[in-house]
Amino acid sequence: MMGRFGLLVVLAALAALAVAAPKEKKKKFPRWKKGEQAGTVEIDGKPENFVALIPRGFSTKKPNPVVLLLHGNGGKAKSFLSWIKPMAGKRPPLLISLERCDNNQDAIGYVTKYLDQLGEQFFVDENNVYALGFSGGGFRLWDDIVCKADVLPRFRGVVLVGCGKQSFSPPEKPEAGAPTIFFLGDPNDGNYGKSSPAAADDLKSKGYEVVVHEHNGGHTVPRKETKAVFEWIAKTIKASKKKKRG
Repeated sequence: MMGRFGLLVVLAALAALAVAAPKEKKKKFPRWKKGEQAGTVEIDGKPENFVALIPRGFSTKKPNPVVLLLHGNGGKAKSFLSWIKPMAGKRPPLLISLERCDNNQDAIGYVTKYLDQLGEQFFVDENNVYALGFSGGGFRLWDDIVCKADVLPRFRGVVLVGCGKQSFSPPEKPEAGAPTIFFLGDPNDGNYGKSSPAAADDLKSKGYEVVVHEHNGGHTVPRKETKAVFEWIAKTIKASKKKKRG
């Protein structure tokens, strides 16, 4: 057995190591004013723009849930954010609308590239990352998120609006977890009706949680159905915070 003196020596050595160990520096994030703010990240050596809605309660000292927004072909980040904002609730999460994100922009893989770089500018809650894509932006989400087993666990929810399956088939549900996947669309909309029902069935057969909201508004972002998705996001964020406190 270790004597009292020996125990004291060991404790003293451990204390010395604790003192000598360098403290991990907390990451410093830029300050952001509330409201709509334009920003830029560097991806593959080039500047790429975004527009963020900084909500009430936003802080650089605590993790913030975030919803990435992907406009359709020919759209713009600012106008898409303006369209989504009224449907996101009175106290929305951090909304970040990406500029380079649709099928006509050579934007393959840019969602996760944006997300990586945005983590240098915002304290992102990695357990509450969501993405909503419309039309071409949604098709990008399908190929680059839904069909990538190594990327899926980074997202809690993926919302495909007026679109569905594009180039690839989804993998088996990752053991690390997968997001809830929403389909919002009009069955008479060719972008949605030709691919989304089969895509939803394929995902369900592989164990994914899938929610379908259909409407008759054509190729658009429907207000009622989109509000329902943001209500789900708000409830999911609240449950996540409650679980963390517990």
